Amino acid sequence: MNKTLWQYYVDKANEITQNAFGNIKNLKDWEKEKERLKKEFFISVGLYPIPEKCELSIKIAGEIKKPGFIIKKIVYQIYPDCYSSGHLYLPDPLPEKKLPAVLYVCGHSGLGTYWYHAHGVMWAKRGYACFIFDTIRQSENTGDHHGLYTGTRLDWISRGYLSAGGELLNSICALDVLCQMPEIDRERIGTTGISGGGAHSHFLAIADERIKAVATSAGISVIYWAIGNRTMFQHCDCMYTYGNFQRDISEFSALIAPRPILYCFASDDNLFFREEYQTLYEKVKKIYKLYGCQEKCELFEYPGPHAYSDASVKKINDWFDRYVAREKHPEIKLEANFIPEAELAIFNGKSPAPNRLNLLPELLTVQKTRYLPETQKNWEKIRCETVQQLKKNVFHWLDRCDEKLMIKNTGKWILEGRKFHRYTGEVSGMECYIETFFPEKKAKITIIATGDYKHDTHTLREKIFESAEGCNLVFVEQRACGRNAADIGQGNFCLYRAGAFVGITPVMMWINDLKYIVEYFRKVPECRDTNFVLYGTGEAAGSCLYYGIFDEKISAVILDEVVDTHAKGCYIPGIMKEIDITEATGLIAPRVFAVVYKGMPGWFLKMHWGIRVYERLGIKDRYIMTHRTYSAFERVIEKVSE
Repeated sequence: MNKTLWQYYVDKANEITQNAFGNIKNLKDWEKEKERLKKEFFISVGLYPIPEKCELSIKIAGEIKKPGFIIKKIVYQIYPDCYSSGHLYLPDPLPEKKLPAVLYVCGHSGLGTYWYHAHGVMWAKRGYACFIFDTIRQSENTGDHHGLYTGTRLDWISRGYLSAGGELLNSICALDVLCQMPEIDRERIGTTGISGGGAHSHFLAIADERIKAVATSAGISVIYWAIGNRTMFQHCDCMYTYGNFQRDISEFSALIAPRPILYCFASDDNLFFREEYQTLYEKVKKIYKLYGCQEKCELFEYPGPHAYSDASVKKINDWFDRYVAREKHPEIKLEANFIPEAELAIFNGKSPAPNRLNLLPELLTVQKTRYLPETQKNWEKIRCETVQQLKKNVFHWLDRCDEKLMIKNTGKWILEGRKFHRYTGEVSGMECYIETFFPEKKAKITIIATGDYKHDTHTLREKIFESAEGCNLVFVEQRACGRNAADIGQGNFCLYRAGAFVGITPVMMWINDLKYIVEYFRKVPECRDTNFVLYGTGEAAGSCLYYGIFDEKISAVILDEVVDTHAKGCYIPGIMKEIDITEATGLIAPRVFAVVYKGMPGWFLKMHWGIRVYERLGIKDRYIMTHRTYSAFERVIEKVSE
């Protein structure tokens, strides 16, 4: 027992990888699963709902003519007022028939398209068209690519945004651009890239069936090795999906089948483990076998570090000759870059204005809106529909979760005139510790108090003991809290990142635990037939809020020291596409809600949807805002006792 939060995530990642394809026995099973998997993929990369196509506004910003090839400088939109750019390499002279094409997706080295331009030259000399485009953060592009990786944009978790989604949108638009080029045969397009480009090309092939074949190099990370062997500390966010559905990357990769996929990995690459990519390959190949085309799924391992080799370049070229061009093309070696950066520059340091790529996370994660109630009957309909959408789109893990918290009483005493009990709980090898104080006289209210990493039963007791005289008090140290606390509260953001990748952030975990804690104490004689009030402070406030929303038998919820938006904390994957904290408080109505806030945050400064619900229902006095914890308890107890 007392497994760390990190080890919990390692074990969950292992379960995800081990359980991949567990329900797939034949091709019929797979075909039934594919449509749902495709939707889950778009959600997991943070690109759902899929944005409507915007006007590409393609502009040819210049041409470079060299012996044997031409380069066209291309500017285009990936979203209104969000610009990207790339280089289209064409053979010179052009053949009479349309060209097979390669969409080359940049990795993260150097200046994007400049760094990889030798690949464009090679493909053009081989008789292909090749479009190389910048990522959302290269050259003059102003997008953010490493928000979770650096811990500077943890709000991405709650927004449901990931740079994998931003790059996928960028890749799809680049493919749109390529398909509009008159020289291109749209039925013969493949995609490739290395490292981050290997990841992006892989995701593009999953998302878009216009890609006829893919060759991904050193770009696919498997969640178990990423967390268990800690390669996630060297890998950027664009190489991962969120774990909303606890899907292994192999399950998404298999969506490419039966189109050809070539996995290329270097044996001495410190970012990947041989067992990792062999496991990926073997899992995906099973689906190709169901289609009877296992030869279209191949793993190519070559000696060397995190880079191409002559052998891997030749293998990719041969793969595309076979499955894209469908004919043999001349052998041309990959040479060193030789065109000056200044000659290839498209924006020359100044991108179009306005260019809102830096706002892409916000632009792609717009929160749903909903009507305010006009009558009590009308409110029940709005509330039920909203709760169902939350369960379906955000909290579905809770329905699938088989983690049961087992609680046992370890001792009973009389302390300070109250019955003092201790309990221990265990779930998934992690400890939950509980202390209770029951007055001698039968109480009418049971308060379950929870804190986050910096709170234990002692600090919780100090905060509220005197404020709730005459009530049953249940002080809970949840998993990874109290004496077993993770140091996540000290800025160890990698735990949030790992939690997002397996789809179980701490708040999600605690909501599940609260279910068993509440169920257990409802059966304890001292608590039976009492009104239950949930109190949560810090991150734990988020778990109390949503558990209180889902369990309508909870009489009141009190939040203390809590952020006013999921962008600042209480991270739950994708929650902000559905609702934010202040709005969610309205779903407690008509029950009692209280928040203890410091300073002048959004709780007070705006008449948000949550408080307006209470006003519309004529019960504004049941929505309590105060600066002091004791005041919140005093007023909540009074309202619940009415």
